[in-house]
Amino acid sequence: MFLRCKTRKKDGKTHRYWSVVENCRRKGGGMVQRHVLYLGEINDAQRAA
Repeated sequence: MFLRCKTRKKDGKTHRYWSVVENCRRKGGGMVQRHVLYLGEINDAQRAA
């Protein structure tokens, strides 16, 4: 499992949205990434706390 950050520019500001993602192996041998948990936007003040 790992954290994935998606950035988006909205109204001239940069917003970062975080989610927890897991790698899963398929029966055919391929790998897919499964979205486990959406954490939402974590701004700099929340990150410092």
